[in-house]
Amino acid sequence: MKWGIMGAANIAKKALIPAMQRAEGAEVVAIASLSGKEKEIAETFAIPNTYESYEALLADSEIEAVYIPLPNHLHKEWTIKAAEAGKHVLCEKPAALNKSDVEEMIQACEDNGVFFLEAFMYQFHPQHNRVKQLIEEGAIGEVAQIRASFSFLFDRSNYNIRLDKEKGGGSLWDVGCYGVHSALNVMGEKVVDVKVTKKVDPNYGVDTTAAATLLLESGVIVQVDSSFDATMRNEYEVIGAEGVIKVHNAYRPDKEDHQGEITLLSSNGEQTIIEEGDQYKLQVETFMKAVQQGGSLKAYHEATLQYLDVMEQLVN
Repeated sequence: MKWGIMGAANIAKKALIPAMQRAEGAEVVAIASLSGKEKEIAETFAIPNTYESYEALLADSEIEAVYIPLPNHLHKEWTIKAAEAGKHVLCEKPAALNKSDVEEMIQACEDNGVFFLEAFMYQFHPQHNRVKQLIEEGAIGEVAQIRASFSFLFDRSNYNIRLDKEKGGGSLWDVGCYGVHSALNVMGEKVVDVKVTKKVDPNYGVDTTAAATLLLESGVIVQVDSSFDATMRNEYEVIGAEGVIKVHNAYRPDKEDHQGEITLLSSNGEQTIIEEGDQYKLQVETFMKAVQQGGSLKAYHEATLQYLDVMEQLVN
């Protein structure tokens, strides 16, 4: 599949373009940027074509699919334009800043006969299916609680899009969404109540630390915390009546040689489980397989809509 990259974001340079070059059957043939960085990136990754506008890239008939790593508030506009140009769309998370926008994006892709997927890469790592399997096998008994944390510290002395309120900034949109999505992914349940406490930066008007509590329909309590003020953490734990499952590199196992480490604490003692998987590569291959074999991505769409419904309640 021939890919075009719409934007010069770090996530494209550091993760997605390299993953596409590792993925079987993927070829990055073009990149467009409004920042003037497209030629430098093209040279680094041996991408043959560069464009100074997104419209020009979408007009390239060779391109079959696009990856959109643009700022959050631009996802809807360019997903719909890409769909209208007949391109399949892999759009960076969050797919949009509200549920209704994503519904329009998915509909536009369906209307134009192209596939759409939100690039929530963490879910393609096999460690999460292993967690589900352990729960189903009764390894920790009945689940009572889930705790998820994602945080990192960064320099705020210069402009950072993560602090731009109009562009979907804030710790909840940037990293808190992982905790929400993963908890719903593991449990497969609906949320019936939402509460949140936020520390809002007075200069930027966005949350820099947040703690959310979700009540699932079964009575399971989910606690999600996110922060730009704390050291690096990306983990979750599932607490049951008879044990605990801890996922140590839950969202960025790619930084640990793609190794997911799970600790199972139960009446049988402590067990360490290692699951390996190239989550960015698996994401690209899952998308391409669906396109090429006529598969369905509906389950991913439903997951996107469900967690965004919760996120809207948390950030507003």
